[in-house]
Amino acid sequence: MRRRFPARLGAALFLLPALALGGCASPGASGAHETSHGAEAGTGANGGTTDETSSGVELLDGWAKSAPSGGMTGLFGVLENRGDHDLVIASAESPDAGSVELHEVTADGVMQEIAEPVTIPAGGSFELAPGANHLMLLDLQRDLLAGDETTVTLRFSDGTEVELTALVKDYAGANEEYGDDSHGDGHDHDHGDGHDAH
Repeated sequence: MRRRFPARLGAALFLLPALALGGCASPGASGAHETSHGAEAGTGANGGTTDETSSGVELLDGWAKSAPSGGMTGLFGVLENRGDHDLVIASAESPDAGSVELHEVTADGVMQEIAEPVTIPAGGSFELAPGANHLMLLDLQRDLLAGDETTVTLRFSDGTEVELTALVKDYAGANEEYGDDSHGDGHDHDHGDGHDAH
């Protein structure tokens, strides 16, 4: 028995490092898998600026003009469609606004709601810019101050949606006028403060 015990002990001592290595390798492999999976999930969130998990649309360089509660403001940037099919914007909403509309500015500087459905082509983009097409946040529910963030959810005709996040900043731009009485009896469109546009 005493002769066999050292032999068994030696075998056990030989096997222990292998088992220990196997035990270390298993969590390591699992950890690598989780890291890879986590990286994929993080990519979809686009660093928190756009939730593109549903539609494949991303907002690049998104920003909005600072404006007081009760006023209005524009949201700008580039909507990029990374999906494989065209997306038609059906509606938009924001917790910071009573309503959100897609607006355009005509050649003579008149601002009006876009009448035709807006399509973001597959693999293409749709630009939102001061003095041109933009998202209009009406009846603001709070002050939008420089340095704040505001969110807008776009819903598409295929049932998908995307939440956009834009940085609020101070900006002075061109004065635009409404072409009808739907947003203030034809007064200058100042996107919020009554002094500057966009």
